[in-house]
Amino acid sequence: MATFARVVELGAFSRAAKALGLTTSSVSQHVRALELSLQATLLNRSTRKLSLTEAGTLFYKHCAHIVTAASEAEQSIAVLNNEMVGEVRIAVSSFMCTRYLIPALHDFIRHNPKVRLRFEVADNNIDLIEQRIDLALRAGRNRQPGDIFLGRLDDVLCASPAYLASRPTIHSPLDLLHHDFLLFNPHGEPCFLEFSNAASGTVRVRLQPRISANHARSLRCLALEGHGITRLLESKVEDDLKAGRLVQVLPEWALGGFDVYVTVRHRDNMPLKVRQCLDHIQHYFDVILPLGIVAA
Repeated sequence: MATFARVVELGAFSRAAKALGLTTSSVSQHVRALELSLQATLLNRSTRKLSLTEAGTLFYKHCAHIVTAASEAEQSIAVLNNEMVGEVRIAVSSFMCTRYLIPALHDFIRHNPKVRLRFEVADNNIDLIEQRIDLALRAGRNRQPGDIFLGRLDDVLCASPAYLASRPTIHSPLDLLHHDFLLFNPHGEPCFLEFSNAASGTVRVRLQPRISANHARSLRCLALEGHGITRLLESKVEDDLKAGRLVQVLPEWALGGFDVYVTVRHRDNMPLKVRQCLDHIQHYFDVILPLGIVAA
């Protein structure tokens, strides 16, 4: 229908073909297929010019309206993609939301009153396509090639003083095999911990957790109650460590930390509002993690 309308407007198959980036025979075939479908002749063809039949005149009016509507629809999307209006949906864990995402977006929220933000807060990864998520701010070890790396956060092993007092002393990573482990495991994967030490090199231990969960705050509560040793972001338990409610285990051994990264649903043709939102997040982490390796 759009091809037919263009032929009418330009008065020739060849001119329409050039405008549409098609061959003249292809344009002619389009119009012929349309006539066969309608069982009506739309154009009178001669060697000198084209003219509309009665049916063609009537049909062209409807085609012109449809082409105009389609063009307006395309323009509306272009406006949406290039203006700071509409909604941005961000997936984030409960801890990352309050600790990092909201501070990162303070200026974005203040300066873009027409942009609506929706935070989908969950401590396990959700389906970006199904939930129509634009960006997902994540911390973990499952970064994919297309994800945008923001930095790395330190992690620690810790347990309550009461738990440690009641169990065998821990001298090396292998001693963890004889202890109750509380695992943050949103993906249900096997638990491997890799430790490094300047004197002893690298040690990799596979643990069988006593309790696993996809909610880090629950594991912190379990550790505080003396149910075992857990591995969490240092920033989540720094107050507990300072107050003595939790004690760091194997402080002379370093863990690998957790990558902080953003997963983007649409890498191509990213709307301006999503691009600007991502820029604010990246800038925030550039400030608080200037080397990309040490938690602020």
